[in-house]
Amino acid sequence: MNIQNKYIKTAYIFLFLLFLSITFLACSNTTNNINENIVFPDSKIDFTLQVQPFLKYNCAYSGCHSSFSKSAGLSLEDYFSIMSYPGLVIPNNPDASILNQILENRLPHTTYFYRGNITQNQVQGMRQWVLEGALLIPSK
Repeated sequence: MNIQNKYIKTAYIFLFLLFLSITFLACSNTTNNINENIVFPDSKIDFTLQVQPFLKYNCAYSGCHSSFSKSAGLSLEDYFSIMSYPGLVIPNNPDASILNQILENRLPHTTYFYRGNITQNQVQGMRQWVLEGALLIPSK
């Protein structure tokens, strides 16, 4: 019986370490180069064309803020999930918005994520989107 418990304990430790490894690797880097093609205009930022793809490839993937993983209880896959999280995006006020503070390195992110894929244009575009009211559809 003692040997059986030892094998069970070893299996649990292995599974736990495997889970930690997968979680860390999944959240540490995106695997898509599509992010390079996401370019924000100077104004009239469109959630569907710029914001959502940016968040999808940098934040809302498996192991992080996807609707399945919901790291910290937060999904960044759709507009209504983003806007329902208190303080994450405060329309017209990027300085008070948690998302902008994290993207601009003014607020630490609780886990490591790869910032090397994020361009200055994208950081500024996210700021502009919030300044414009964080709209789902930009005003004409």
